Amino acid sequence: MRKSNSIYLILLILMSVIIGTIIGKAFSNFLPILNYGEGIGFGPATLDLNIFKLTFGFSANLTVAGIIGLIAGIIIYRKL
Repeated sequence: MRKSNSIYLILLILMSVIIGTIIGKAFSNFLPILNYGEGIGFGPATLDLNIFKLTFGFSANLTVAGIIGLIAGIIIYRKL
């Protein structure tokens, strides 16, 4: 039961961050502060084993609207 609650929390947070980012882009003409943010992550790293090649990498752009969505998702989770 505990594991399903964790998955539910992660999905709720991801959805709320995505919705927050979409809302931030939609209202960027009226409130440009919503799109202020920084990119985080690391560049691609390649593992070549002659049989196959794997490339790993991660990047994310965290904005004010996304952080507001993240906080809203956590609050909604606690209310449920």
